[in-house]
Amino acid sequence: MEITSVELQEKINSGKKVIVEFWAEWCGPCKMMKPIFERVSNNNESNVEMFTMNVDMNKEIAASLGIRSIPTIKVFQNSNIIDTRVGMMNEGQINGILTELINE
Repeated sequence: MEITSVELQEKINSGKKVIVEFWAEWCGPCKMMKPIFERVSNNNESNVEMFTMNVDMNKEIAASLGIRSIPTIKVFQNSNIIDTRVGMMNEGQINGILTELINE
């Protein structure tokens, strides 16, 4: 579930459909959202891949993707960022992002 910057670059460059939640240990809203994101990911049976990334351990890629506030969700398709959502989200909102990407 947790992905490194190298693994993420490989997935993005391959054109896969990927959803990534960027978080940090010290972030209160991240601690509340991460288990929700993981539950949605564990129930996901589509071809969309879902990962989490700790911004403190991957500062360079977080900066290159313009992550200024966390939690942030970035959605990638065909090697491009197609959506960015910033802030706490509930299970329904995360499922909505997943459903939109599945139907792309």
